[in-house]
Amino acid sequence: MKIFIAGASGYLGSQLVKKLSKTHKVFALLRSSSSESRIDNCNANIIRFDNYYVLDSLFRIHKPDIVINTAALYGRKDESLSELIAANIEFPIVLFELSEKYRVKTFIHTGTSLPDELSPYALVKNTFVKLVKFKSLDSTKFINIELEHFYGPDDDDSKFTSYVINACLKGSNLQLTCGEQKRDFIYIDDVVSAYTVLIESDEKLNIFETIPIGTGVALKIREVVEMIHSNSNSKSKLEFGVVPMRKNELMYSRADITKIKKLGWKSTYSLSDGFSCCINNGYANLDMN
Repeated sequence: MKIFIAGASGYLGSQLVKKLSKTHKVFALLRSSSSESRIDNCNANIIRFDNYYVLDSLFRIHKPDIVINTAALYGRKDESLSELIAANIEFPIVLFELSEKYRVKTFIHTGTSLPDELSPYALVKNTFVKLVKFKSLDSTKFINIELEHFYGPDDDDSKFTSYVINACLKGSNLQLTCGEQKRDFIYIDDVVSAYTVLIESDEKLNIFETIPIGTGVALKIREVVEMIHSNSNSKSKLEFGVVPMRKNELMYSRADITKIKKLGWKSTYSLSDGFSCCINNGYANLDMN
């Protein structure tokens, strides 16, 4: 199949490009300013675009069967509300409208499991899905993935898990909340395999579907940090309770994986195994530096 992957320079997007380009004709969509370092040596067609008119031409010429949107702006660098709206609402709306215009079979959107009230990011991310649900769908299936907290080697440093792993490897002290929040952490390879299962099970999916993806297990943040600390034999001091909880903090998040399991998917990485992969990769990078 022909697959467009938007956000291909990001961590999740690049991992999907690497995996899916082995069995499908993949087009990695990149803005002109985006780096392609994460998808070097992949058997994928790298296509850059400067504006939405170019995107229209790309859809018309290549006629993809599936479009996967992994593009996202999290607001971790104090981006403006207009920037968040442009990246998380306006851009995916253009992608989806082009998908409908050129009769793409399935549009897979990488959403979030976070509730609206938690952050501007969660609000705008969920708003896009609500807008699509509000309109009547025609030829293109819309699959919204409610993705829990994913992690893996070489993930962005701004991610919570990456921050904790890097600090533990360096022996830096960690200032944290009390850590009573419970989260569902899923390793990147399991996330990619879930996307693969969804693509292979396309005929079994409804015109509009929301599919939660996680391990189905929620652990306290404190337990997760202590696991990383122990697995890395770190000398870092864990200062729980120093950082106050953010406003409207979500205390429990866990994916209901009933749907994805019925399609034949299952998680293969335990949390300990996943973190060990990240830690071993981190040690290798420290040695090179």
